Amino acid sequence: MVKQVKEWISSGQNVPMCTSRPGWKSMTLREPKYKQTMYNIDVEMSEILYLDEDRRIIRVEPLVTMGQLSTFLDPLGLTLPILVELDDLTVGGLIMGTGIESSSHIYGLFQHICVSFELVLADGSCVTCSKDSDPDLFYSIPWSYGTLGFLTAVDLRITSAKKFVELTYKPVYSLEEAVNLFEYESTPSTGNQFVEGILFNQNEGVIMTGKMTNTSKNVNTISRWYKPWFFEHVRSFLLNGEGKECIPLRDYYHRHTKSLFWELQIYPVWLCPFKLPSEPGLVHSFSDKDELYVDIGLYGTPKV
Repeated sequence: MVKQVKEWISSGQNVPMCTSRPGWKSMTLREPKYKQTMYNIDVEMSEILYLDEDRRIIRVEPLVTMGQLSTFLDPLGLTLPILVELDDLTVGGLIMGTGIESSSHIYGLFQHICVSFELVLADGSCVTCSKDSDPDLFYSIPWSYGTLGFLTAVDLRITSAKKFVELTYKPVYSLEEAVNLFEYESTPSTGNQFVEGILFNQNEGVIMTGKMTNTSKNVNTISRWYKPWFFEHVRSFLLNGEGKECIPLRDYYHRHTKSLFWELQIYPVWLCPFKLPSEPGLVHSFSDKDELYVDIGLYGTPKV
């Protein structure tokens, strides 16, 4: 990476740099034509570098995916505090853009489980930054979309995990009921490790709450090929009433992978609470206290 950047410097720096990663490898429907007129840097770095269980740290390259991490950590009884839903989302993308998961009401955004970043800057230097070492750079990298440098390695926090998630489905039949229940379930007093909502229209939705468990009671392995898309399974609780089941942890993490949520339609609407810590950075709390926000996921295009 350093060699490539120095070659760009020697070439005269006539055009900006960008990654050479093609659009078909990215989680996007956009064709990145802008790369045809820029200086392409090869960033095929997709290895898990090491695991330090004593320090509770895993070091990875930027193109390591959520699927790789869950496959590697799950047999060890470990996980990331925030392991984002879709298999092919990369660590680098979740940092340079953003990442959120149903555990974000506790841990924040994906950037908030990052301990340090290693990156190559435009002058060809390779630097490492953290909260304690070059904090200005550390807090500026999330949401920067690669404008500050090329990410080469990341240290992430890890935490203990259990085999299943006991998931409770609670249907709601009015917007007021949805807001009140969603707000309550997101509070620390409930002990919920996962909180998520799906609204199928303005008045109907299902609020889901989960806690890790090693109890294999009423197990639903939702990743099997013949199982319905997760959001359609959730919809069934509008008719059947409140329910509870155990889902294998890795199945739960990647519950929206098969359907890509519901990528080709606006409804349902995804709701996910997240904590925004009072830390520096492009996106930060507006006070000196942690604040709770709600991510509202709208996908696809309108049918009218």
